[in-house]
Amino acid sequence: MPRIDPIPRETVPQYEPIFKGMEDSIGYVPNSFFTMARDHGIMTAVGAMSDAFWYPDTVDEPLRRLVTFAYSHFAGSYYSSAHCACGAEELGLAREKIMSIFDYETAPVYSDAERVVLRLCRHAARIPGEVTDADVEAVKAHYGVSVAAFITGLICFMAFLNKWNEICGTRLEDVPYAWAEANLKPLGWHLKR
Repeated sequence: MPRIDPIPRETVPQYEPIFKGMEDSIGYVPNSFFTMARDHGIMTAVGAMSDAFWYPDTVDEPLRRLVTFAYSHFAGSYYSSAHCACGAEELGLAREKIMSIFDYETAPVYSDAERVVLRLCRHAARIPGEVTDADVEAVKAHYGVSVAAFITGLICFMAFLNKWNEICGTRLEDVPYAWAEANLKPLGWHLKR
């Protein structure tokens, strides 16, 4: 049961372009957007951030999905990890990369460049954070400064979404819930609805 109830979509037609963008991207509107719609500033900012991080020219979809899934799963945000993993395979992220997330240092499915990003995600997910200068330098060495900045922003955006959904008690939608129930349990995924 949500701690903060979402509002009905039809009561906030001003956000329809944001909702439509989410439907076009993942096939449904996350329930969190209907909770955020209670505040114009938050909804507008999240809509702009979503556009910035989901439709960039600099980082491809599989890497974005890997970052968002890994950071969320390492942080224990199973609402977001389900969202990020569900549909990722159709967008180019091999299922083996999702299922090998805890073995990222040694699993042959990852490139050296992906390993440094996953290390950054793992260290960023810790409380307190464990990111080191070496972590960021390694990402910059593989991807360049602009992509390192983008990945940092993507992790921070996911941290916001993770905490929002955790605090609000956002109900995970049926599609990602069913996918996660069928696929992510071996990774320790669990979520009560």
